Amino acid sequence: MKKIALLLTALVFSLNLLSQTIEPKPFEFPYKVFVYDLPTSSNGIDYRLYIRPPLRNPENGEKSSSFYFLDALSLFVPSAAMSNNYEYFNYIPSAYFIGIGYSNEADGTPKEENRTRDYTPTQFTPPDSTHFLASNPVDYVGSGGTDAFLNVLKEQIIPFVEKHFEVSESDRVLIGKSISGLAATHTLLTQPDLFNRYLIISPSLWWDDWNYPRHDRYVMKQVSSLNKDLFGNETRVYFAVGGEEAGFGMITDLYVLVNKLRMKRIDNLKLYLDVLDGEIHEGVFPSAFMKGIIGIYCNEEKIRPSPSPVKWDD
Repeated sequence: MKKIALLLTALVFSLNLLSQTIEPKPFEFPYKVFVYDLPTSSNGIDYRLYIRPPLRNPENGEKSSSFYFLDALSLFVPSAAMSNNYEYFNYIPSAYFIGIGYSNEADGTPKEENRTRDYTPTQFTPPDSTHFLASNPVDYVGSGGTDAFLNVLKEQIIPFVEKHFEVSESDRVLIGKSISGLAATHTLLTQPDLFNRYLIISPSLWWDDWNYPRHDRYVMKQVSSLNKDLFGNETRVYFAVGGEEAGFGMITDLYVLVNKLRMKRIDNLKLYLDVLDGEIHEGVFPSAFMKGIIGIYCNEEKIRPSPSPVKWDD
């Protein structure tokens, strides 16, 4: 009889549910996020910052770290939520998560021209109509603006964050993937002191010269001319790529890049390359971010010991 009564109760509930009109409500992100539309910057672009405050207070006498995300709409939102237990349980420090976005993407729709402009260090036009980018002008028109973007980051965005929030000036992380991973790589090779930790995931090192011999490519030439004196403090760099990302030679590109960097023998530059089995370009970010963010803090004082497999160069 008890089972029958429960079944009847469930049936009545279902009928009531189906007979009612229930209006949907907008979803609210489970964590507080501040949104700032900055004044037009020195490169003429209106940037929007998404800032999620720390989930726990920093240690006494210390300030929270700052994690800067390129490709904010794609990378900031999942990262600011899925790593919550790492922060709650002190596997990573108390941190502000900062997504660098654009005011013209306020409706949540990414605009490819923003990525093309800010995340490519060189200007490029396809040599002929057979080039794979030729049919998509948005992928190359306006390219080559990474240095101008880095100037905005250095002179406007970072100072804004550090003026308005209690963040450490000595612990900044830069996170980028794909084309924004290329911008993060360019930052590492030209202005590494802006950040002391980097998560660079599946960077598009093939940009504009993918059919050149690897050592003749722009990024590899940057490594050849890299000034060791730029690395005044320890800089940890976690590189990751999916094990199924053979297209454009992305796995080999990273091996060549990391090996070339190691051959520079820069004492303060600590490198780790992770090839994630079974991951493709479109889905590699979540696992790479989770492994990388805990990895760049492993063996740090005041951070809880973790089983991270990441090991840093001696």
